[in-house]
Amino acid sequence: MKSVLNSIKTLIVKLYKMQALRYIVSSGIAFIIDYALILLFERLFGGFVLALEAAAIAAWMISSQVNFWINRIWVFRSQKSFMPELGGYYALAAASFSVKTFVLLELMVRVLTIPLAIAKPVAEVVMFAANFIVQKTVIFKRNTKKENP
Repeated sequence: MKSVLNSIKTLIVKLYKMQALRYIVSSGIAFIIDYALILLFERLFGGFVLALEAAAIAAWMISSQVNFWINRIWVFRSQKSFMPELGGYYALAAASFSVKTFVLLELMVRVLTIPLAIAKPVAEVVMFAANFIVQKTVIFKRNTKKENP
């Protein structure tokens, strides 16, 4: 029984160390924060013009900061100056939002007539994968091969 528990513990430690898994967890945390805050802010400011848009922007600003710092510290374990990484992160976020909204969703919904309820998750998965690759290879790129993964 002890060897089974040790095997499970070893598996959990290996999974915990996997960068892609940490990225999924980080993105999930950011999504939960974003979702909870947009609902809260919209409820608090629901009577105002553009309340939904303001709530969405405010929620995204907070959740994206949480996501940036989790990615920087835990997912990619960066030791570099954070300002260039922060700039790169938000440049990627703007590009990702634009591609997802104005290319992928437009193509899938308007050209291919895929329902939005299906197109939106597909676009999110595509951009999720692309964002991971860009963050790993560009934004939080390691300077030396001696650093731990």
